[in-house]
Amino acid sequence: MSHRPVSSPALTRRGVLALIGLGTAAVTAPSLTGCSSGQAVTPTVTGAPTGAAERDGTARLAFAGAGAAESLDPTVGTSPCDLARYSVLFDTLFSFTGGAAEPALATGATVDSKAKSCTLILRQGVKWHDGTPFTSADVVHTLKYRASPDRVSPSELSAYFDLAAARASDDHTVVVPTLQPVGDPATLFAGAGLYVIKKGTTSFDAKSTVGTGPYRLTAFKAGVETRLERFAGYWDGDGPAEAVVLLSVDDAQARVNAVRDGQADYASDISFATAKAGTPGSGLQIRDAGEGMRTTYGFVLNVTRTLPADPRVRRAIKLGIDRKALVEAVFLGYGAPANDLFGAGAKYYLGDVPVPERDTATAKQLLKEAGAAGKPFVVRTAEYETGLNSSAELFVEQLRGLGLDAELAKVNTTEGYDPAGMKACDAIAFPLGPVSLALTYTRSAAFPTLAFPDKELKDAVATAISTTSQTARADAWTKAQRVMADRGNWIAWGRGDVLSLAKERLTGIENRESPKYPWLGKVGFTA
Repeated sequence: MSHRPVSSPALTRRGVLALIGLGTAAVTAPSLTGCSSGQAVTPTVTGAPTGAAERDGTARLAFAGAGAAESLDPTVGTSPCDLARYSVLFDTLFSFTGGAAEPALATGATVDSKAKSCTLILRQGVKWHDGTPFTSADVVHTLKYRASPDRVSPSELSAYFDLAAARASDDHTVVVPTLQPVGDPATLFAGAGLYVIKKGTTSFDAKSTVGTGPYRLTAFKAGVETRLERFAGYWDGDGPAEAVVLLSVDDAQARVNAVRDGQADYASDISFATAKAGTPGSGLQIRDAGEGMRTTYGFVLNVTRTLPADPRVRRAIKLGIDRKALVEAVFLGYGAPANDLFGAGAKYYLGDVPVPERDTATAKQLLKEAGAAGKPFVVRTAEYETGLNSSAELFVEQLRGLGLDAELAKVNTTEGYDPAGMKACDAIAFPLGPVSLALTYTRSAAFPTLAFPDKELKDAVATAISTTSQTARADAWTKAQRVMADRGNWIAWGRGDVLSLAKERLTGIENRESPKYPWLGKVGFTA
């Protein structure tokens, strides 16, 4: 069966930031080049305590924010603090758990025999924070709101669904026409950050904003803090903590200091160097989110440029780089080498692809055959993740060792994924967490400088998106990933732990979409 390639809306820098799950937040960290992980690593605790949380207390958690740009509108904000706030104030139709879509406000999503129409079955008995019942009218309003050309960031779901034509067939059923065949709508909805808003909502402020989430809003100051209190009667069980306070703290060390000084109970996304130094006080834990939630670090080769367009050059770089050296220098013992594939931890991820064996002799020969030896090769980087810049510095040194005239273009995080800037570079530093393969492959393909225009890859992704057969979908994702590992433009060299600092008694941190903004609906303190 043949399928036309999946189309995606044109993406802006904002779209790439949303993909990597960092929004507009800048990460401040020291350069790590030259450091070694040969010394003992400070142990971490995986996840949160499993003991039952007391039904009391206020949990204070610090996340990277976006200053005055933070918003209560769930279609606007993309910083970790924004996303942590949205996830407890609102609900989505489906959420990610263990890399796969799970029911939330929708209990099911089915497509017709030709995958031309999607029917959403909604959960009954759900209430908004103002006490009114949740119905299909709210979902229809949400879809139309996201489809509006007035939105700052139109939903990528518009590439697959005619959102503006969504209709309610009864109080708990919504029918959404598709624009192209969609075989697994739940995964697309789960990956789209589609927070459901109440019918009639057109603006968002601290006094009027309501959701269906486990905590309701009581106060909000952009770039400073969000205050929420428990919503009694939440459909998935009341939250243990009486209140949750989200602190917007852009600097990673400042988040650590907030926990050390007792101003916060949790600091999200701390640096590897901070973790290696050990806990900054008693009663605290350094936690990792687990191997399945690691961030993949790598470089995307811009095949619109002459050298990366040559498969011999791409193969040479895959074989020639020293992944072990990169892992040791950047992760300081909190990570492992990667196999040139993004999407680790997601459903259908191909974990049997081995990490390429380093072969510098073959790499140099391939570059010579391609006429690339001595040619300029520009690597672009911005510190969106701790150690991303230092990895680019070391990457450039390794490329020079292979014979390329490599140079580094280091920019700030407001410029990192600027389309014009990326166009002028041969490789772009790129981090990605365990988002769905559908999101990874379709959103990256919408950027010419990130895309890999390969017919076999396009056909495989199109089949994976459109087929209603789980077997065919798994086979298609396998084919797509083998193409990328064999000849694609991804140089994914390592996977680093996502680390946090927390008080020992803090529990209920659930890593769903990303450990950089975990779900806090069950956060609380053990006895």
